[in-house]
Amino acid sequence: MHFHLPKPLHGWREFAGEVGIIVLGVLIALGAEQVVEAAHQRQEGAAAEKIIRSEVALNLGRLQSRMQIHGCVLRRIDQIQALLDGASSNPEIVTPGWVGRPQYWSFLNSRWQAESQAGRAALVDSDRLSDYGMMYARMENLLDEMTVEQADWAKLRTLEHLRRLDPAAALDFNATLQDARYRDWRLALVTDQLFGMARSLRLRPTPNATAADRSICLPITTTRAEGNRASVWPVGEP
Repeated sequence: MHFHLPKPLHGWREFAGEVGIIVLGVLIALGAEQVVEAAHQRQEGAAAEKIIRSEVALNLGRLQSRMQIHGCVLRRIDQIQALLDGASSNPEIVTPGWVGRPQYWSFLNSRWQAESQAGRAALVDSDRLSDYGMMYARMENLLDEMTVEQADWAKLRTLEHLRRLDPAAALDFNATLQDARYRDWRLALVTDQLFGMARSLRLRPTPNATAADRSICLPITTTRAEGNRASVWPVGEP
């Protein structure tokens, strides 16, 4: 028994040509869809990067505010160090009227988290995305440093209520002061690194809109009443 395949009405060659046209049309349609999708992803990546850059720029503005009081922090550390050094020969100290504290700055990361969780951050150029991720990680590190730093300065402010220091107390305050000195050094170092990265990314800081407290810049002889009147916070200083 023989089987015969039905022949196309107009011949196999014409049939193959028609199939080829259909296949070509499908391929063109798929290619066009991929081009449209790639363009859409580029747009989403650019939008995500713009959002991330704006948040980083706000954080850089806060770091600028911190660096504006860096000299005041160093000066106060030196003043307290001189007080502690003097206690080694005479436990009677000149009680400081005002120790103050460096301002605590928080850093934003909600936009970075949102773009990352939505998958849009992955559409940003991989090298730049890596830089942004590193910047956020370093800012998180700075936040940890400032948290510990606040505890150091809270302890140093107890000097405002003391009249004498025995050797054990002087040693304890010296350890706290050295920790505060280290935290300030780390903040300055990492901030410098962050601004170096920002320059390479052509990223400029957005001026800080939050009022900057300069408690640490007031003279050490300032009274607490005067210090609280100068505070930018309605509840005064701690």
